[in-house]
Amino acid sequence: MSLNGVTEWAIIELQGTLDSAGTLAGQRIGSLKWENKKALLHIGHHILEGKEVKLQNPLIVLARNTENQGTVQIAAMIRRKVQFRARPMPV
Repeated sequence: MSLNGVTEWAIIELQGTLDSAGTLAGQRIGSLKWENKKALLHIGHHILEGKEVKLQNPLIVLARNTENQGTVQIAAMIRRKVQFRARPMPV
């Protein structure tokens, strides 16, 4: 939670594509862990190294208000992203 009570999310930015035989919706695609200030993302037989970057302009996630049609409410705020720019390393 942030100070104003809005949930805070982060973006994971990957270079390239994730290929899957089926849909990825609702599926766990990997595990993210931190070592010092370095992010490590383990997907299948690959590890990606990344870093946290503060967004220059924050983003908001909007959700439709089911009680009052035609209005939206702020669901989350995005102020940072975890950026993976290098090629994946095989495990």
